[in-house]
Amino acid sequence: MKLMTVHSLVAILTLSVSIPGVLAAINSPPSDVETLKKTCAGIATNLIANYKPNYRGAVPDIGSAGIESRQWWESGVMWGAFGEYARYTKDLQFVPIVTNALSNGSISNTQVNSKEVGSFLGADQRLGATLLGRWNDDIAWYGLATLTFAELTGKTALLPRSKTISYLQVAINTYDEIMQQHDPTTCGGGIFWSRDRTRADTKDYKSVITNVQMMVHSAKLGIITGDPKYMATADTLYKWLQTSGLITPDFHVLDGLSIAGCVKDAREFSYNAGLLLGGLAYMHKASGNIQYLNDAVKYLPATIAIYSKGNILQDLCEGGTGPCTEGTSTSRTPATNQVPYKTALIRGLMYVYVITTDQKTKATIKTLFDASWDSMMKNCNAATYDCSAWWLNGAPAAVPNFHHQIVALELANAMAAVYINPNPFNDAPITNPTTDVQKAIQNSGAFSDSIYAYSFLGVSVITTMVVISLF
Repeated sequence: MKLMTVHSLVAILTLSVSIPGVLAAINSPPSDVETLKKTCAGIATNLIANYKPNYRGAVPDIGSAGIESRQWWESGVMWGAFGEYARYTKDLQFVPIVTNALSNGSISNTQVNSKEVGSFLGADQRLGATLLGRWNDDIAWYGLATLTFAELTGKTALLPRSKTISYLQVAINTYDEIMQQHDPTTCGGGIFWSRDRTRADTKDYKSVITNVQMMVHSAKLGIITGDPKYMATADTLYKWLQTSGLITPDFHVLDGLSIAGCVKDAREFSYNAGLLLGGLAYMHKASGNIQYLNDAVKYLPATIAIYSKGNILQDLCEGGTGPCTEGTSTSRTPATNQVPYKTALIRGLMYVYVITTDQKTKATIKTLFDASWDSMMKNCNAATYDCSAWWLNGAPAAVPNFHHQIVALELANAMAAVYINPNPFNDAPITNPTTDVQKAIQNSGAFSDSIYAYSFLGVSVITTMVVISLF
């Protein structure tokens, strides 16, 4: 087992890209579990190199040298992916980096604030909603990430460097904050997308993504706490999606609606369909009600028809720009500085795969993952583990891309769920992830306190971060 700093890793990756002839596809047949583990670790190591510890716990904007400009919601998606990576690969090497970022981002330690807050909105919710632009779906990504670590560690485990705040408490705080934005008085229910009620162009919009995120979040909280109110919330949100027409009779999942006339936005995005499926799977796990899982299976063929070709997962009009139409679906392709939408599609399908006991459903989802993985490997860079999020035949070779690498990690997690740890709910909890991982690294003679690096008000306190390379 060898060690390298993230800065050294970046230098090596850059050097590899610049040498002609080193670009080659990755050979990682999933049946070779040890090679699969190495590939998953390589993809994750490449992705984590984008993060330099800072008081906001997020990756900086592309081209920005300042701490004030963050890729905030994208980082929340990434931290959630790293939580699932730890669960399904059982590789804990990134846990200290990720959990310390969540501790900073939620202001759960006094090294970033005079008081421990435990909220991704910050100490002032109004400023979080307006000045910082933290929308409900944004904080939901972080809440889901923190909730994953609550699942992995148990109810009482504290975030790193926190004296009072547990992962579970931050997840509950996020639930409470988002449900403040639930409005049953207009259009039959639903949660608002934006928290800023003063912004005319978005204040009245109820997005599907926020509601399906909270289906997952609420069902998981119901499982870990045993409190039936959370499952009741998940059921209320699901019923609203059905009765509002945002799930159409032919099982297309629309984007949301405006309360002015309850006019629906008919665009479709894979993240909505994916987390709807994943939410239903967790609702079944939380309640034992098979109807939720039956509904997920009922919606699955339409989701596959819309978001795959030849069993390879895709977003609508993938690789295009702007508004688009494909088949009977309209959409908008993500901007170049956005995470491709199918990151949540993959995660939701993975949840269905691990929770269902129906072998036909498992086989259907496994086929999607296998075909997508095989295609992604062909365009990955074997020297650097850069991978593209575009997998259809004719897609360009991978180049370093933070957003695409998040999608690659989600697919790596899905492969791990199939081939490495298909029964994660039987795993013993990690009693204290920071301590456990610290001990493991100390025993290898390689631990450095700089793993807990952070920056305060833009002043770098410690700048070197240690990661483990398994290859």
